[in-house]
Amino acid sequence: MNILYCGDKPMQKGILLSSMSLIKNVDEPLNIYILTVDYREKGINYKPVDKAFAKYLKEKLNKSDIKVNIFLVDVTRYFVEELPEANMQSRFTACCMLRLFADKTDIKDRVLYLDTDVLCRKDFRDFYYQNMDGIEIAGVSDYYGRWLFGDGYINSGVMLMNMRMIRQNGLLEKCREQCIRKEMFMPDQTAVNTFATRVNLCGRKFNDQRRLHDNTVFQHFTTTFRVFPVIRTVSVKPWEIDKMHKILGLHEYDELLDSYNREHEGYMAVSRIPVFFSINEQYAPYLAVCLKSLAAHVACDERYRIIVMCDNVKNITMIQLRNVIKDYENIDIEFVDIRKKMYEYSESFGQTVTDRQENRLYSGEFTLTIYFRLFIAELFPELNKAVYIDSDTVINDDIAKLYSVDMGDAMFGAVRDTFAGKNTILAHYIENVVGIERDEYVNSGVLLMNLDKIRQAHLADRFLKLMAEYHFDSVAPDQDYINAMCAKEIYFLDKEWNVMPNKGGEYIARPKLIHYNLFDKPWHYSEIPYEEYFWQYAAESGFYPLLIKQRKQYGDNERKADRENLKKLLARAENIADGDGVKFSDVVGSRFVVDSGFVKDSSDAAK
Repeated sequence: MNILYCGDKPMQKGILLSSMSLIKNVDEPLNIYILTVDYREKGINYKPVDKAFAKYLKEKLNKSDIKVNIFLVDVTRYFVEELPEANMQSRFTACCMLRLFADKTDIKDRVLYLDTDVLCRKDFRDFYYQNMDGIEIAGVSDYYGRWLFGDGYINSGVMLMNMRMIRQNGLLEKCREQCIRKEMFMPDQTAVNTFATRVNLCGRKFNDQRRLHDNTVFQHFTTTFRVFPVIRTVSVKPWEIDKMHKILGLHEYDELLDSYNREHEGYMAVSRIPVFFSINEQYAPYLAVCLKSLAAHVACDERYRIIVMCDNVKNITMIQLRNVIKDYENIDIEFVDIRKKMYEYSESFGQTVTDRQENRLYSGEFTLTIYFRLFIAELFPELNKAVYIDSDTVINDDIAKLYSVDMGDAMFGAVRDTFAGKNTILAHYIENVVGIERDEYVNSGVLLMNLDKIRQAHLADRFLKLMAEYHFDSVAPDQDYINAMCAKEIYFLDKEWNVMPNKGGEYIARPKLIHYNLFDKPWHYSEIPYEEYFWQYAAESGFYPLLIKQRKQYGDNERKADRENLKKLLARAENIADGDGVKFSDVVGSRFVVDSGFVKDSSDAAK
């Protein structure tokens, strides 16, 4: 049997519940098609159904004795090409019109279309296998529409569609054309009723829209009218369990809803968006500001898992950080003693990653926290994708949008480091030491991570092996290793996702994420580009007095030290590039090859 659902991300709960009701009442294989769209223009924001949800749905439905296939079909291209301009502001979401793109799928014969608020309570084979010779659509009269338009006016929430006949007659093409040019109250339903000429009208039990009856096969939870004590509309969706009980007095589906609740909670738990940070006690105040900015932009239909990798962070500080996002029910935060986990993962970590000149930051400091991002894949094996963000950042958009970027088979998604690429000395260093083109060098402060691919490549082990054997002299240790080892395995993100406010750089009018890298810290200097974003969220971070105090105390000596450190960084970069020491470019191949390794022939390194 072929089943068709349509919708965007908020409709996932309906798809889950409705499909669970199907497998309780059928004993043969199902092919479930889900048409979805990714459209965020003209004041409309349609997020597509997740691939992760489709995968989860398939796993859960196949726990029964029935074989279920799930096909997630993105029709964004077709939707944009035939945008239903006249009906984009319809009372009914434009996603309702996605069913009109069913002819763009590979379904060759019949398919049963169901709205996501339809529940099945009996065997529906009689409806599905009815004779469709010469018939385009089989459906049921619309309960209210029949009073205005007659019994032949069908409700489009349950339709058996003969795709061969529909394609032959161009039915859906005509419907889409009408939605483009003519505004309608119920666009898809009106269009279908206008152009469908071969309709088989079926009994009420196959689309019961008003109330439940003993012989109901499909109950459709549409908006209904009540006249007592006043005339009003009532809209209850089947996943709104309290309303099902209190408003409709309906307990028919309690067993199904209990199962749905468990599955939905299970999906929500595994579908949280993992966002990693890495801090020591010193960087906690800046993380608080970042967390506040992240929370200000979360979507209500998403859940977020914040994982803070801690190195010697006090318990009281963790409590303060937790308080920053305590009012957001869809954000979970956890603190991980990452040093302990690192030593559990690799006994050699402590002997390899040590306080040596080549392992220090541009400021001359040494901290383990910059290396932790390289081990996320191994330390969190339950995750297949994640976002890593430095704590000296402010987030100005929903981080779920970054997480949802499709980076194909790349290992990392990152933004080009514009400061390093445009500085003559650093560009020379990138090309001669790191061994890549200057415009391919990325900043590692914001990373979209393909953890499955990173694990497959054994990146963490290879990093430790390279560092232990060569101890490359570098000016940006973790960043240089990522660029050298993973060249050609990096997807370049839009620059708005890592806007670096270095003076003289390009000004981005609408940054999605601001990264106060190098010495341009608003808690040290005034008149830093984009500083207004930082102080906006700092005021609500719980650390505002401390941050103001830091800026006031940052005096001439500290500013002089910053200037000297920048000079030292550039001088080191020049000396390394022109020196005789072993460089990344001598040892690391130009492309990371998982099977054959990435280290060049030893004879090449010796030259």
